[in-house]
Amino acid sequence: MTNDIQSFRGIFPIKTPRAVVFDHVLELYERFSLSHWDSLLLAACADAGVTRLYSEDMQHGADIDGVKIINPFKA
Repeated sequence: MTNDIQSFRGIFPIKTPRAVVFDHVLELYERFSLSHWDSLLLAACADAGVTRLYSEDMQHGADIDGVKIINPFKA
């Protein structure tokens, strides 16, 4: 099991948000009227270089600061 976890972490490295991410969270929250959690997720994605976020809870096709929202049930 330990090898499985280490293998998983090698494929999906853990990223902790930097302080500037929280400033971005507040800006997204105000600019797009997103929930706190959606703003946090999008800001963290943008900071980590993620360009596509699969979510059925956000607006399909929206591009928010370089992160494109894709609803897997509409794609």
